[in-house]
Amino acid sequence: MSDGPRISTPAWREVDRLAALERYAIMDTAPEQEFDDLVRVAAQVCGAPIALVSLLDDERQWFKAALGVDVKQTPRDIAFCAHAIQQRDVFMVEDATKDARFAENPLVTGDAGLRFYAGQPLETPDGLPLGTLCVLDTEPRSLTPEQRFALKTLARQVASQLELRKALAQQKSSEERHRRILESAIDYGIISMDLAGLISSWNEGAHRILGWTEPEMRGRSCEVFFTPEDRATNVPEIEMGAALTHGRGSDERWHLRKDGSRFWASGEMMPLTDQQGEPIGFLKILRDRTDFKNAQTALQASEATAERDRQLLTSELEHRVKNTLALAQAIVGQSLRTATTPAGARDAIEMRLVALGRAHDILTKSNWAAAPVASIVAAATAIHGAEPDRIEAEGPDLKINARAAVGVSMALHELFTNATKYGALSNDAGKVRVEWSVSGEGDSAVFQLSWRETGGPPVTPPSRKGFGTRLIQASLSGDNNHKSDISYASSGVVWISTAPLRLIKED
Repeated sequence: MSDGPRISTPAWREVDRLAALERYAIMDTAPEQEFDDLVRVAAQVCGAPIALVSLLDDERQWFKAALGVDVKQTPRDIAFCAHAIQQRDVFMVEDATKDARFAENPLVTGDAGLRFYAGQPLETPDGLPLGTLCVLDTEPRSLTPEQRFALKTLARQVASQLELRKALAQQKSSEERHRRILESAIDYGIISMDLAGLISSWNEGAHRILGWTEPEMRGRSCEVFFTPEDRATNVPEIEMGAALTHGRGSDERWHLRKDGSRFWASGEMMPLTDQQGEPIGFLKILRDRTDFKNAQTALQASEATAERDRQLLTSELEHRVKNTLALAQAIVGQSLRTATTPAGARDAIEMRLVALGRAHDILTKSNWAAAPVASIVAAATAIHGAEPDRIEAEGPDLKINARAAVGVSMALHELFTNATKYGALSNDAGKVRVEWSVSGEGDSAVFQLSWRETGGPPVTPPSRKGFGTRLIQASLSGDNNHKSDISYASSGVVWISTAPLRLIKED
């Protein structure tokens, strides 16, 4: 009796293979015509009565598609496919009764009466075998070279179908996440248009600020929300020309709402470019700053005895607006620089501006004096729709100043975004722990904020340091006393940021 050909030790680890199988989220799913068709073709080409798409987890082999058998799964310890995935080529057993590995196998000695098996591993792009495409028979036999080639070709088609299925699922998940983010971006009107100024997209923030819905505005000229006096002096064309010539066109003026009322807009217009850097349209971002404008006007009309208070208030308001616009400009500029498509640029900008807006909302409740760390963490969690039982947040009742609050909010947004796409929140098992603490006393007291991911897929360090990483590392303070370290251990991303408490605590 033969022991069969010797199989070399695979180059992959079982823990990595099982993690890959989990990422495809295919076990125990409903039948799909694409896979059923491929097993039928495999059976016809190989002249076999049984054909399977078999996937192996740690306990069983489960059949995504099956022809010629009634069962949906068998224990892994009796699966021929468990042997087949150990090699990269077609694994073939011509007569199982003469092979010592299978002669006493229940699938051979029992009612199934299997004799012949040929299986080709289904490999991921990383070379990890998820299972096999296999054909079986109750009579001893072999495959011709042409049939072996056909089986390998069909297995590649099954693997491609698995990749397509996973990509579509990820796209659906990403679209749902973007939909939630777009619905949350209500503080900023974000409008894209072509080179002629005709509107191509209009977010929920624009709807709330200006009154028109996206279907009402798509295809119309942006001139509709400029005032008659600005249209008469060609302000829309001047703004677009400045965007093309200088990279941005300032937008600090009155605009019209759908109901005819006016509001004071504060924002900018920037060019959208293709991959070759050629302009293909414009992106306009604005906020309703009517309250600020009215307050400024009222202050300007106040009596001379209130001059000092007016100057202080105006200076503070202008400082905050300038800081907000400066950060928004940096977000827009860096996002445009790294995005490959106009839609990608818009999504990246909106996601970051939502995080900035949430930080401002928290600060507004305390007149921009300080914000509780717990509220900042809760707001970042809410934006990304993370499940509460997967986020652990712990720390003392502590408020930090406005500058640190905005920085922490932006850093947590980038960490949540990366965790949702690639890290602990990209699967069903991962968790994130956010912890903050204070050590020491007096002027030597130190604030520490940490982020730890566990249970996610293996981590791979990024190939370059992007804008998101810079936002994370600049979270608490801009001076040399602030330290920010991020590590990419295979078990999960860890970020620890520290700063003297006196620099970031409530003023």
